[in-house]
Amino acid sequence: MKYSIGYITVPTKPEAKNLVLALLEEGLIACGNILPAGESFFVWDNQIEETSEHVVLIKTKPSHHGRIIRLVKELHSYECPCVVFVPIEDGSNEFLDWIDKCC
Repeated sequence: MKYSIGYITVPTKPEAKNLVLALLEEGLIACGNILPAGESFFVWDNQIEETSEHVVLIKTKPSHHGRIIRLVKELHSYECPCVVFVPIEDGSNEFLDWIDKCC
């Protein structure tokens, strides 16, 4: 079984919490972590932008990526939300088994 960590940026903590809870309720993730807001710098409409964003880290399976992306787009306030995944190459067997059981 393969597993992954998802990285999502969100403008507010309430929006991040709503997103994590929705993903948990749908059984798409085993866990979601909301990191404190930090500064983000990016290019949008050919302009350099600066804003404050929270980072949401999620633990899941690659088979759920498509459904996660669709739900994030549905609930997210951004026109083009950041939703990316990184494979988990190795880890604690107990933790990986827990991900498997949860989602």
